[in-house]
Amino acid sequence: MTTDDPLPPRIVGGGINTRESEQPVVVTQMLGIDDSEPVREEVLRVRFLSFDPLFDSASNLVAHQLVLRGRTAAADAPPELLQMDEDMLLTGLYSLTQGNLTGTLPLLVQISPGVLFSDIPQQLNHRQLVWRINIDNEQHLARALALQDAGLTFCPALNRANPVVKESESVWRYLACDANDTPPSVSARPVVDGVRHAHTQANWPDHAWFKGSFFSGDTQPADSSRELALQLDLLGIALRSSLDTLIQFLRLNPEMAPRLLAIAHSQVGGMSRPAESAAHALIMLGPQRASRVAALLALTGIHPTEASRHYAITALTRALFLGKITRLSASAENAAEAFEIGLLSTASLALAIPQESLARKLGLSASCARALGVHDSAEGALLRLAHACENNDVDTLAAYAQQLDVPLHQISVAYLDALIAASALDAALQ
Repeated sequence: MTTDDPLPPRIVGGGINTRESEQPVVVTQMLGIDDSEPVREEVLRVRFLSFDPLFDSASNLVAHQLVLRGRTAAADAPPELLQMDEDMLLTGLYSLTQGNLTGTLPLLVQISPGVLFSDIPQQLNHRQLVWRINIDNEQHLARALALQDAGLTFCPALNRANPVVKESESVWRYLACDANDTPPSVSARPVVDGVRHAHTQANWPDHAWFKGSFFSGDTQPADSSRELALQLDLLGIALRSSLDTLIQFLRLNPEMAPRLLAIAHSQVGGMSRPAESAAHALIMLGPQRASRVAALLALTGIHPTEASRHYAITALTRALFLGKITRLSASAENAAEAFEIGLLSTASLALAIPQESLARKLGLSASCARALGVHDSAEGALLRLAHACENNDVDTLAAYAQQLDVPLHQISVAYLDALIAASALDAALQ
């Protein structure tokens, strides 16, 4: 960015400046279909924002933490690099809050103690935001308490070596803890990071929230590709979040837009006229079809391979087939779940993640997880029916037709219709 001003505002990392300044500076540029929305600069397109899930003790999704994906600075990196990451995170948060946070779950955001003494938390505050902060001394404590009295919500990690800071445990709604900490004896909700084993989780009270690979299924190797991480994030948002959140995700990751538009404009998307942008396409599609198109994009990625095309087409075939078969003998709600089971049936292979980890990562219902798992279940019977159709296993098809009380010819017609409809996806993935 260039300027003729000999004393331009300090912009560290190109985003909100978290150092002392009269006003935070935000870089904006046009994205999507609304050119009035504040957005973050080009570098945030590469180091994209993501939503890390938090779960309760029953593995239910209860909150997210906003993070930067990509090559973020290590904790011991030079202060300038750490501040660059924080500036970009807060600039992305600014874009999200200006577009309104429309989800129902709390959103945690980590900030450094220095940000406490700026106007940023109050300017960006939103009823869903929970500010994570390390409180090391009495100065940090006094400032955080003052902001809490002003209506902000905090989840502090307290310096247990400082008696004054430690004694404030009872005044917080949330407390950030490490999995190896001793659980606090106050009523605040512990938000526990680093849980990787069941025996560690068992040490914490039932009302605690957890973040870690044991709950999130975050078991990818460290060198896994950025695109694969994007695909996992997108799949979770497509299945569980609002249309507005999905639109925001595509705006933050515009490199995914061309492939999404290709799928949306195909017969699979079924759009009546061309869209001007990815956001426009999602709005035209509506929540249900937008979710389907985004999930297919998540299975294939930006650069589909022959294998990923096969997984996506197979998944869509199974989803259409299972949805139709279920509607013949059950409610529309059951048909929607059957469609999701079919759509996710190849996800473990397409995204190279164990099935159990995928279920945790996506926060799948117990019935959906059973259907996709190795154990027999009523929900999994339909998926086995799809396998029988794929393998032309006449004996198994006849047995399931009798069990479901659906004529065999109707099963055959439903599968053929699904196969033909899903084949239209192939052209969009070339």
